[in-house]
Amino acid sequence: MKASRTHWSIDLIGGCFGIAIALGLVRFDFGIIGNLMADAQWIDVEDIGTLAAINMLGYLTGCIQQATVKSRATSIRYVQIAMITIIASIVLEGRSTNLPSQSVLRLLCGWGAAHVVSGLPTLALERVPQRWRRKATGLIMSGGGIGSLLGAVGIGFFAPTSAPSAWNVLATLTVVLSLPTLALLRQRKQLTAPASETLANSTNQTISNFNKSKINKLILIIILGFALMQIGQIPVILYEPLIAVNKIGLTPMMASNIDSLFGIGLIIGGLIPSIVPSKLTTSLFLAVIAAVGLAGMILFGISNHLITLSISIFLIGVWDMMTGTLTLDRLGQLCNEDTQRRAWSTATTIGAMGFIAFSSTTSQLAQHNVNLILAMGITAVSAQLILEIFQHRLSAKQQNSR
Repeated sequence: MKASRTHWSIDLIGGCFGIAIALGLVRFDFGIIGNLMADAQWIDVEDIGTLAAINMLGYLTGCIQQATVKSRATSIRYVQIAMITIIASIVLEGRSTNLPSQSVLRLLCGWGAAHVVSGLPTLALERVPQRWRRKATGLIMSGGGIGSLLGAVGIGFFAPTSAPSAWNVLATLTVVLSLPTLALLRQRKQLTAPASETLANSTNQTISNFNKSKINKLILIIILGFALMQIGQIPVILYEPLIAVNKIGLTPMMASNIDSLFGIGLIIGGLIPSIVPSKLTTSLFLAVIAAVGLAGMILFGISNHLITLSISIFLIGVWDMMTGTLTLDRLGQLCNEDTQRRAWSTATTIGAMGFIAFSSTTSQLAQHNVNLILAMGITAVSAQLILEIFQHRLSAKQQNSR
């Protein structure tokens, strides 16, 4: 096998852009485009939550597949097929004007996004030195914000009131952003997996100093905390445009532009771990950002003005991406790369299950009882904060046992 002559930093671009597609364009921007489809009478408002649940059902299937994959080559092949599936699905969604066809395409898109989110980050991190791992993870995961921002701004400027044009904007962005990701995957197919001696030694030392059952307990708590974040974000991802238009009185174009603050928050949330010194441990960081997320959700729930809505959406974006970034990084500190991929896939699987249950349960409430949806979201984030505090305390015991 040939060794790569490119610097490992190039790998981060492919990883970042892949996450931009799978998280930003496929998931985060669907709230905007879903409302445009409802305005165009392609679907009913209640169908937005239904389609989101179907998308997450596909996501769940992909996460389960990726979590059970044992071969690196098979994982790469799945991610390649997933990227092609996403591109084809988004192109076709702009030409599908009824619920059944949208349902099938949302399912396929979710399946593809799951393989990208679950399998791509560890591939992009393979050549990154251990001391740069948290920074590199942050840069890759900030792609979710980049994709969301590009989609929101693109729709706001070029297609604020047209569902077909909005889908064309997302399709164009998807094709362009996919090029570095597909190049990374082709390169990874030609290379053997690098030996991660530093990471393996660090992991073995951690497990030897802190009994394995407690490590597994800690991993489970971290996974559940991430899953609760996935559930808690639903009111913003799916219903922000509805709240902005009906509760605050914004125009659809203004609602789309406001949603771009979520994308900015996602970008910053991915970058903050990259610039904060490692003295602020990842375990403590997870607890702190959960508190920020709770504050953002409460502010979102009580917002009656443009300024408070804008601040809340920004904070929620920061919380969302920082939680994902720090969770992936923390799992990498506790286990080797293969186990990290599986644990990360498990986290996204449980999060997808919660997303499906929450969005399908609340879809009928969207038109008449959105406040109940907001209250349920705040409850989920409160539970996440409790778990993150608990995992930090358990992590502190781990450190003291060394």
